[in-house]
Amino acid sequence: MSVNSDYLSFHNWIKTNGGQIHENVKIDVKEERGLFATDTIESYAALVTVPRSLIVNNQHSDLSIFSTDTERQGLMMFLIREYMKGDASFWFPWIKLLNIDKEADELLKIKMHLFDCVEHSTLGQALTARYQQLQEEYQQLNFSETNFELFCAVDHLVWSRVLDLPESEPLSLVPFIDFANHSLNANARWFLDDETRNLILRSEQILKPDEEITINYGLKSNEELLYLYGFTLSDNPNDRVTLPVSLLPDDVLLADKLRLIQELNLPPRLTLNFNGHLNEQSNRLVKILSAQTHTTIDTENEYYKPKTCLMPAQLLT
Repeated sequence: MSVNSDYLSFHNWIKTNGGQIHENVKIDVKEERGLFATDTIESYAALVTVPRSLIVNNQHSDLSIFSTDTERQGLMMFLIREYMKGDASFWFPWIKLLNIDKEADELLKIKMHLFDCVEHSTLGQALTARYQQLQEEYQQLNFSETNFELFCAVDHLVWSRVLDLPESEPLSLVPFIDFANHSLNANARWFLDDETRNLILRSEQILKPDEEITINYGLKSNEELLYLYGFTLSDNPNDRVTLPVSLLPDDVLLADKLRLIQELNLPPRLTLNFNGHLNEQSNRLVKILSAQTHTTIDTENEYYKPKTCLMPAQLLT
């Protein structure tokens, strides 16, 4: 595995600012990136320790000047500002390794190809809504120093790299650990040190030379993984298919059904899991949508457990 000057600068920057990196841990400098073991690493070893001062969130002093509606917007504004500073930025060794320019060049092509594939699905609807939201935010924030493509690229970087820290901690970007890729059988995990509040990445098993160091991004479906990170898993046990549904305007029970759906806080969509089964909320929604009498509507309650259900295709015909 080769290293280059950008990586070495980043590596030294982490250490200079109080971080620690296991001698056998490296970032792959190829296009796919990722963390790898260069030699055998024992289980439960501290792979990387990122000091509190390098954890980027809305509690960091470098984000205090931003007044934004969401944590995500604050992180975006921070990245754009530091990117525009170039090598004058304290965060330059990390920002440079993020390859924001390359992200901006490729993002539009990838987005349009992805949209063509999922245009008529709930993912297509989500992508359209997200693109419209980004256009509104770009105009609202009036960030004239950069173009819209770069603005979108930074949004993608935040979504794909942010960590949802526990307890009262905000959404955070964590240099170095943000290069770790996802695996259902992750061989490492991160946690906050109770005393120092530094973030530590620890091995969960013995790591072999050239083995990739991975973490688990959570129990996400392929739809979520594609939307947030740009990849899918061929055998994802958390996968599911989501189909939007709507009530017919001439349904005589329309008002009653809408009332019950609202009272039970049911989403207007059906979700099938990896095995093709509807989840509990979808089963209840099917029961309501297929009701033919007021009696059936009135007996629906939170303890209802359906024995059978209609498949989505039957509901939409």
